Amino acid sequence: MKRVLTLIALLFLCVVFAGTAYARKTRHAHRVKTKAPLVYINILNTDTISSYNLLYFAQSLIGSPYRAASSDPSRGFDCSGFVSYVFKNFNAKVPRSSQDFTNVGREISIEDARPGDILLFKGTKSHHPRSIGHVAIVYSNEGNELRFIHSTSGKEYGVTISSMDETYKRRFVKVVRLLKQNDEFQAQLN
Repeated sequence: MKRVLTLIALLFLCVVFAGTAYARKTRHAHRVKTKAPLVYINILNTDTISSYNLLYFAQSLIGSPYRAASSDPSRGFDCSGFVSYVFKNFNAKVPRSSQDFTNVGREISIEDARPGDILLFKGTKSHHPRSIGHVAIVYSNEGNELRFIHSTSGKEYGVTISSMDETYKRRFVKVVRLLKQNDEFQAQLN
């Protein structure tokens, strides 16, 4: 009789634990995050944004401190937080992560970069050394001097305008164009 009760108790515990494991698995199933493919190019909503207005707004943020993982002007910005905040001000949806900028817009040559285009850089030695780790907005590209506005954790430590020096040239990956206005301007030149 003791063996039968022990066997029934063990069987009961197995059923309870199996049910608990199944419930735990299904309870967390809704939390599984799948990365949706990036389709920003169709929903960027950048057709009406002028590069002049974009840069005028971006310049108003010069001096804002650098703050990792932030897109809040009262606290500070990281690089992609700054770029996304500037575009968001014009109701344009752009990525929040610097790495996700590789999948938006149209790649152009650095010689054709216009104010408002996006520069992508590899990260520093300690942060994303082989992948995209920094983004900036082209401020000007005249003569042999490309300048950009960005939020940096470097010596300026915040939103500033920088020139494409040797350090940035080594880290440079590509330029992407999001503003339709810049394509129209380029077509007029050709």
